[in-house]
Amino acid sequence: MNNKLKNLLDLLELINQQERIIIKQNEVIAKLINDTMEQENMINELMRDAVS
Repeated sequence: MNNKLKNLLDLLELINQQERIIIKQNEVIAKLINDTMEQENMINELMRDAVS
């Protein structure tokens, strides 16, 4: 296999790995956002209960 082809295949593999990492990062970000929203809702409920 010539060098250029090997380099191209290596680059494609790196791009695929980056894509998998980005997908995992997006999943983690979505989970953190959902957790934060749940916590904010809980805080708001507790604040409402405290005021009334």
